[in-house]
Amino acid sequence: MNKLLLLLLFTSALLSAQKFTLKGVVKDLNTTSLEGATVYLQSIKDSIPIAYGITNKDGEFSIRVNTENGSKAIFNIAYLGYKPYKKNIDVPSGDLLNMGIITLEDQIEELNVVSIIGKAPPIIIKKDTIEYNADSFKTLPNDKAEDLLKKLPGIEIDLDGNITVNGIEVEAVNVDGMRFFGEKKGEVALKNLPSNVISKVQVTDYKTNMQKFTGEESDSETKEINFKIKKGKNHATFGDLKGGYGTDKKYQANANIFQLIDGKQLGVIAGTNNINMSRGFNALPDTNASNGHIKSDFVGANYTKGRWNETRVNGNYRYSSQNNDTEQKSHKENFLPDLNYITDSESSGYSDSDSHRAGMDLKFIIKPKNKLTNNRVQLSNETDFNTSNRASGSLVDRTSQYANGDLVSDYNASNTSMSTNYEIKNNFSVTSIVGKGRDYLNVGLTTDFNKGDTESTKYSKNKLYTRNDSIIQDQISDIKTNNSNINFYALWNKELFLNFRVIPKYNVVIHSEKNENFIYDFDDDTEVYDDFNDVLSSDSKYVTTTIKPALRLRYDYKYFRFEVEGTFTNTYRNYKDELVNTRNFKKDFEYVTYTGRIRYRDKNGYKNITLNYNQSVNLPSANQLQPVEDVTDITHIRVGNPLLEPQINNDLSFRYQNNLAYNNINISGNARVQFVQDKIINATTTDQDLIKYTTYDNINGDYSLTGNAAISKSYFNKKTNININARIQGSYRNNLSIQNNLKFTAKTTTIRPSVSFKYSYDNKLDLSGSYSYSANESVYDTDVFDDNNYFVQNLNIETSVFFLKNAFLTNKVSYRYNSRVGDDFDGDAIFWNAGLGVELWNNKGTLTLVGYDMLGKNNGYKRTVNETYIQDVENKILEQYFMITFVYKFGRFAGQNINVGNRGRGGRNRGSRGGR
Repeated sequence: MNKLLLLLLFTSALLSAQKFTLKGVVKDLNTTSLEGATVYLQSIKDSIPIAYGITNKDGEFSIRVNTENGSKAIFNIAYLGYKPYKKNIDVPSGDLLNMGIITLEDQIEELNVVSIIGKAPPIIIKKDTIEYNADSFKTLPNDKAEDLLKKLPGIEIDLDGNITVNGIEVEAVNVDGMRFFGEKKGEVALKNLPSNVISKVQVTDYKTNMQKFTGEESDSETKEINFKIKKGKNHATFGDLKGGYGTDKKYQANANIFQLIDGKQLGVIAGTNNINMSRGFNALPDTNASNGHIKSDFVGANYTKGRWNETRVNGNYRYSSQNNDTEQKSHKENFLPDLNYITDSESSGYSDSDSHRAGMDLKFIIKPKNKLTNNRVQLSNETDFNTSNRASGSLVDRTSQYANGDLVSDYNASNTSMSTNYEIKNNFSVTSIVGKGRDYLNVGLTTDFNKGDTESTKYSKNKLYTRNDSIIQDQISDIKTNNSNINFYALWNKELFLNFRVIPKYNVVIHSEKNENFIYDFDDDTEVYDDFNDVLSSDSKYVTTTIKPALRLRYDYKYFRFEVEGTFTNTYRNYKDELVNTRNFKKDFEYVTYTGRIRYRDKNGYKNITLNYNQSVNLPSANQLQPVEDVTDITHIRVGNPLLEPQINNDLSFRYQNNLAYNNINISGNARVQFVQDKIINATTTDQDLIKYTTYDNINGDYSLTGNAAISKSYFNKKTNININARIQGSYRNNLSIQNNLKFTAKTTTIRPSVSFKYSYDNKLDLSGSYSYSANESVYDTDVFDDNNYFVQNLNIETSVFFLKNAFLTNKVSYRYNSRVGDDFDGDAIFWNAGLGVELWNNKGTLTLVGYDMLGKNNGYKRTVNETYIQDVENKILEQYFMITFVYKFGRFAGQNINVGNRGRGGRNRGSRGGR
C-alpha cells in the first residue's frame, strides 16, 4: 500500500513539474571566465536547494531544473574571492532559460571560505576541497556520522570500515579540524557523533601536521575528511541516551555528551553491549556478521582546545573491556607434490581483555613580533600511554587423512595464558619556518618503551597412525619482554631557486629487544612443571641500529611537480642469547633505494594524474636468520637461514582522477605493477606424518599487476537525489612457491565488476543498493596441482520508507553466493535486518523494534583458496534476535534547542530547522 502511494505521489509530481534547462556564463570584471563556480537555484517558498551545477573552464553552466509547482526561484552563484550573486527569476514557459553573461565582483575583504546566501547548495568545489552540505542528504533519526557518509556521492565504506572518496583511501577523519578523542581514523566520531549536528562534510588531500603548519602541499595521494559542526553564535552542547533489550538476553546501552565551543571540544562517551560492537550504538545493525560472541564495555573522555593553526592542547582517556567467545569448524583439502590429504578441525576459544589508554598532544606556536614576516616556530609534544591485561584460552581437535581415506593423525591441544603490557610513547619535534618563502627545518625525537609479562600453559598431543606413536608437549612458560625504540630525525626544506627545492633528510633508529622466555616441561615423576627446557627457552638481547641519510629534489613547473629521492641505509643487527649460543648472529646490511614521482594537477584540482616509482627493502627477521630449530609447535617445525638476502620491492603506479564538475561526473582509475627481487618465501616440506618443516629462501620471478577504473554520476533536484557508481577491478599475480622441494608458479587472475546506486525521493523513500561479481582463476605450471576457478556474487540493498506522521520502516538485506564450496557448507547466504520505528515527543525520542537476521539464514562461512589448499571455514556468529531500542536526544545551539528531528534535505519540520 505504501509503495503504491509513493508511486502515485511520484507520478503526480512528474506531471505537474516545471522543467527547463538553465544556461549561462560566469565571468569577472576583467571578462575572465571563472571555472569551478557553484551555480544553484533555491525555492522561493522555503529556500530549499532545487538544483545545482559547476561552471566549466569557459565559465559555462548548464543545469536541468525541476521547480515542481513553483513559478519563481532564487538564482545564486558562489565563488571563492568574489561577492555572492543572488537574483529572483521567473520559471520560463519554454524548455530553456539563458541567463547570458553574469559578472561577479571581487570580494573587498579577502576570505578563505565561500560566503553563501541562504541555504547552501548540496556540493561546493573549492580547488582541492569538496564540501558537502549535510542537510541536503537524508539520514535516519538515530544515524551517526558514518551513516551520513554512506549517503554522499562518491563516498563508500566497505565491510571492514575502510572509507574511500572516488576510489581514493581516506587516511584521517577530524571534527572541526581537530582529531576527536585523539584518533586519526576517527572511529569514535564516526560511530558516536549524531549526523544531524553536522553542517558540512569537507574532503581534502591528506596533510600531516607539519604540512598544515608549513603550508606544504600534500604528497600523500590519500584524503582527509572533516566534519564541521553546526553552530549558532559560538556554542553547542548535545548528546543522547540510548538503550535496547531483546530476545536471548541481548542488550545495548550508550550515553554521549558533547560540548563544542569555537576552538574547543569536550566529549564523554560510555556504553555496554553484547551484540558484537566494540563501541557505539546501532539502532539497526549492518548485515556483516562478526565472528564469535563479543561483549564490550567502554568509557572515554576527550578535551581539545585550539585549532590546527593555533597553540592547542588535546587530552583524552579511553577504557575498554571485551569478552570474546569463538567457535570454528573447518574442512581443508591440501594439495602437495605426491601428497594430497584432508584435514577436519574444530576449535573453540575465549579472550577476556581490558585496557586503559591516555594521550596528551601539545602544539605551541611562537609567532614573530614583526607581523610582516612569515617566520614562526612550532613546538610539538605527543605522549600516549597504554596498559592492558588479557586472559585467553583455546581448545583444538584436528583429524587428518589421506585422500584415499586412511587416517594419518589426530591432534588435540589446549592452551591458556595471562598477560599484562605497558607502553609509553612520546614524540617531540620542533618545526621552524624561516625566510620569506616556505623554507623550514624540522627536528624531532621519538621514543617508544614497552614492557610485557605473559604466563601460559600449553598441552598438545599428536597421535600418528602411520607409526603408532604419539608426540606429547606439556609445558608452562614465563615470558618477560622489555623493548625500546628511539628515533631521531631531521629534515631541511630549502628553495634554492624559483620552484626548485632541495630536501635533505637524516634518520637514526636504535631498536632494542630484551626477552626472557623460560619454559618448563611437565615431569611425570615429580608431577610438577620443574623440567627446564633449555632448547626452547631463551634469554636474549637483540639490538638493531639503522642510519638513513636521504636527499629529495623537487621542481614545480606550472601544473607539474617532479620529485626524485635517493636513500642510503645502513642497518647493523646484533642478536645474543645467553642460553643457546647457536642463535647468536651479527649481520650488517647496506643498500640504496630510489623513489620518483611526476604529478599533474590543474589549477582547480579537478584533474590529478600521478606516476610513481617506489623502491623499498624488507630485511629478514631474526627468526628467519637463526639456523636453529623452533619446535614450539610440534606439528610445524621452523628453522632459519643465515644466508638470506634482503627482499627488494619495486612498485610502479599510475593514478588518474578527473572531476567533470560541469556534468556531475567523477572518473578515477589506477594501475600498479609490482615486482620483487630476492623475495623471501617459506619453503615448506610436509612428511608422511603431515608434520611440516619450514625454512626460508630467496626466489626471483614474483610479480603482480592490479588496476581499477570507476565512474560516478549524480543527479539532484528539490525532491530527488540520485547517485550511480560503476567500477571494475582486476588483478594478475605470478606467484612463485616451494612446497616439498618442488618449485612452481601460480598464475592467479581476478576480475571484479561492481555497480551501486543511491536514490532518495522527498521525505518518503530512501533506497541504496550494490552488486558485485568476482571471477577468480588459478593456473599452475605443474600437473601436481589442479587448476581451479570459481566466482562470488554479492548483493546488498538498503531501504527506508517514511509514512504516517513520524513512522519509518528500514531494511538491510545482503545476499552472497560462492560457486565452489565444500559439501558441509552452504554456498549461499541471505541476511536481512529490519527496523520499525516512530519518533516521539517532538522528535526528541525514537522508539524502534529491530529484527536481526530475520530469516535465520546467516552463516559464518568463509572460503580461502591458494596454490596448496582450499579451506572452508564456518565460525560461530551472532544469531537471530529481536530488540526494542529507545533513543533520547538533547542539545542546544547558541541557547536554542537543537532540531533533533531533522532528516536531511527538506525535513518534515522545514520551518523550524535551527542553525540556518
